[in-house]
Amino acid sequence: MKRVNSPYLYCVLPILLATPITLLAGTTNSQCSPQNYNAVPDGKTVITKQLQKTIDVCSRNGGGIVSLDKGVWLSGPISLKDNVTLHLAEGSVLLATNINNDFKRAFIGSEAQEGEAFILANNVSNVSITGTGTVNGSGKEIWWPEALGVRNIVKVQGDTDYFLQRYPGIPLANGVPRPWLIEFNNVTNGHIGGILATNSPMWNIVLRNSQNITFNGTRVRNPEYSPNSDGIDVVASQHISMKNLDISTGDDNVAIKSGLANVPLIARASSDIEIFDSVMHEGHGISVGSETANGIGSIYIHDVKFNKTLNGFRVKSARDRGAQIGPIKVENLKMVDVHTPILFTESYTGQSGASDEPLPTIEPVAVTKTTPFIHDVAITNLTADNASIAGVFSGLPESPLKNIQLNNIHISSKLGIKTAYAEIAAKNIDVTTEVGKAINKGPETYLTDIK
Repeated sequence: MKRVNSPYLYCVLPILLATPITLLAGTTNSQCSPQNYNAVPDGKTVITKQLQKTIDVCSRNGGGIVSLDKGVWLSGPISLKDNVTLHLAEGSVLLATNINNDFKRAFIGSEAQEGEAFILANNVSNVSITGTGTVNGSGKEIWWPEALGVRNIVKVQGDTDYFLQRYPGIPLANGVPRPWLIEFNNVTNGHIGGILATNSPMWNIVLRNSQNITFNGTRVRNPEYSPNSDGIDVVASQHISMKNLDISTGDDNVAIKSGLANVPLIARASSDIEIFDSVMHEGHGISVGSETANGIGSIYIHDVKFNKTLNGFRVKSARDRGAQIGPIKVENLKMVDVHTPILFTESYTGQSGASDEPLPTIEPVAVTKTTPFIHDVAITNLTADNASIAGVFSGLPESPLKNIQLNNIHISSKLGIKTAYAEIAAKNIDVTTEVGKAINKGPETYLTDIK
């Protein structure tokens, strides 16, 4: 595996490659069926208690595989336990119901609690969700109307006080707090395979405070208008491998975060994360941030295709939620009809994408413990056709973007690259624009050649 020309970037080569992940050590192939407890997949009978009992007994007996056969299994929130694999066979649907009001609202700054995710794995090890069946969160039917209504009041009517009074302590960028579809919190050794996650109440798959987690073939499908429906969120977690993803959703396809400031339950950086051999359809792209208060580093993203995403690769933070962000290595990205292929901002305010306006002059402020520092990011071999804005590199005067390397970048777009408060080294950059210059240098931008 080759390295980019930076002494700081060697550690982005994933430690995953040097430290193999051992999954499900200690589990057995014992078959555990909820039908043994009279659960039926008829789409009408609520089987929450039967399914949870199956998982509990399976774990107590040393672990095994809880299989859901073809059919519709109607359930409230459930919890995975140690050494259990939940297997969804082809044609099976695990469908969420809140008929008993068992679901609770989730928030990145709150402790994990039962009911905040349809499938929750909390403080356990050696767990998996496998198969090609479907996990359907009934978001459109139960949870989206409230969120879309509040979004209209805030964004269309401009009434932010309505949100802040109704959901105290929740940042506007979070959106209306709702349950997540799947959550691994404080999990060691986990795997999510080729399941289809869809119709999520809010975020689809969330990792918090977890280590040694793999994804292979995981699919996410939500409509473009689905509110705050991130595909996969990695929060304060380490040694994560994601391959063969296929994601279409209404928010970030994948987001790598490390938490908000002054939240002691999340106090570690996200690091040693690899995303590769994947496809991103509608959504906001692959994002690092915006909650980065505990730092993010050693990220490797390669061989990913983007089709009609709002952004391609994005790094976003702000003065109230930052820390060290980097090193990051990005290689071999292909994009078609992506609005903004590359977007870096240290002034994120919740906007989903870049505007056509020039980058403004920013007044400096004192550096604090939540100042973002984006540094040592190398992007190599990126092609993008039919973009709107080729790229945005927007730092802060007290914390400019440092050692950003662009090598072999080919973009056709309406508008060119915008820069401010950034130190960028470039080689073999080809940006073809319909309007204006290829690179529009704003305040305190320094462009050099890669040696």
